[in-house]
Amino acid sequence: MFQAFSKYADFEGRASRSEYWLFQLLSFIVVTVALIFMFVGAGGPQGSVEEFVQAGSGSTGFMFGVVILVFWMLAAFVPHISVAVRRFHDHGVSGWWYGGLVVLSWIPYVGWLASIAMLITLVRPGTWGPNYFGPDPVNPWRGSDAFA
Repeated sequence: MFQAFSKYADFEGRASRSEYWLFQLLSFIVVTVALIFMFVGAGGPQGSVEEFVQAGSGSTGFMFGVVILVFWMLAAFVPHISVAVRRFHDHGVSGWWYGGLVVLSWIPYVGWLASIAMLITLVRPGTWGPNYFGPDPVNPWRGSDAFA
């Protein structure tokens, strides 16, 4: 889960599916905990939206959740991009394609196609053996002549 932080701004090499998806799981857990603090700190599901916002803005629990959320978003921004770029490298694709798909995902009617392409790339297994971006992260010896 924390391997993406140990390679904080490393945009070279390859990342396995488990490295990418465990980091996403960690991100989901942290964001969920922060949102729970914000929701409980604001008084829960009672009253109108205006009462919810007014009650939450001064609450200690709400502000604690906001601090956790902001800290996580700032701390995980670069590792999220770097692990996604390395995941693209695992398929033998340049990391610039990730940036291009992110930009395309902002365009109406094209964005969902770009998002599906990105999801397919992040979900499927990487290339077998070493490629232009480095050795296989799952089995570094796979495809090499070291044991031939």
